[in-house]
Amino acid sequence: MPRWVNILETAQIGLGWTDERLAERSQTSLGKLQELKAGILDPGGLRRVASALHLGPDALLTLAQEREGGPACSSPATLRSIGIESRRGYVLWDSASRIACLVDVGGECQSAARLLEHEFLAPRYLFFTEPNQPIDPEWMRFLEERSALPVQSETGEEERSFPLGTLQVDRRFVVSRKGASRSLYLVRGLDLPVAFIGRSLIPPDPREEAERPMLYEGWLEEVRSHIFTLSDETLLCPSAGSMTTVGFEKGHNPFFPEFEHFSSFANLTEEDRNS
Repeated sequence: MPRWVNILETAQIGLGWTDERLAERSQTSLGKLQELKAGILDPGGLRRVASALHLGPDALLTLAQEREGGPACSSPATLRSIGIESRRGYVLWDSASRIACLVDVGGECQSAARLLEHEFLAPRYLFFTEPNQPIDPEWMRFLEERSALPVQSETGEEERSFPLGTLQVDRRFVVSRKGASRSLYLVRGLDLPVAFIGRSLIPPDPREEAERPMLYEGWLEEVRSHIFTLSDETLLCPSAGSMTTVGFEKGHNPFFPEFEHFSSFANLTEEDRNS
C-alpha cells in the first residue's frame, strides 16, 4: 500500500469515520474515494479528502507524487544509528572522555559492540524511550567489562539530567496515548540539539478497536506538545524510520497541516494547487 494511502486510512480510522461519511464531508463520490484508497491518484480528489481529514493537502500530494525526498540531515560525528531488526537504536558519546550512552539497545548487538571497541568507548548509560524494556544480562556484562564505571539502565519516569562527559542528557517524561509512560532524551553540548524520540512520530495502530478518536487526537497533541515545541534545527532520532528534524516534520508531515504555510509548499503556484 502506498504511504499516502496509509496516511489517509490512518486519519480516517483515527477519526472513526466511515467511507460514506468521509465522502460526504469531502464532497467526493464514494466511488472516487474508494479509487483513492486503492492507490489511484487524483490530485484534486486527494486534496479534498485530505482537507476533510484535517491533513495537509500539499504535503500529502507531494508525497503521493514523490516530488520530494527525505530530510537532508547532518549528524554529529559522535552519534551513530544502529539497525536492530525492524527497530533502530543509537550510540552517543563524548569526544573528550569517550564516555558513551546507548539508546534503545537492550540486547546483544554486534554492530554496537564493534563501534564501542573501534572508538574505544566506555559505556555509561542504557536509555530507553519505551517503558519496561528487557535487558539481556549477557549484554550488560559485556558493557560493564568495557567500562571502569558501572553501567546504569535508565527507564524511570521522573525528569532528570545525566552527565555524559562534556555533554548532558535530559530526560523528559511523556504520558503516552495509552496512559503509559514514555521518555524523550534531549542532548545538550553538541553543535546542534539532538532528541531521541522513540516511536513518538508514529500514529496509533489503526487496528486498535477501542476509543480510536481519543487515541488519535491524543497522539496529535503529544507530537505538538513534546516534539514541535523543540527548536526547528533539532535532530530527531526515532526508534523506527530515518533521522529527521523538527523543521522538516513541520513542513512535510501531512498529519500537521497548520505548519504548511511555513514550508516550501507556500511557493506552489495556483496551477499546481488546482491540478
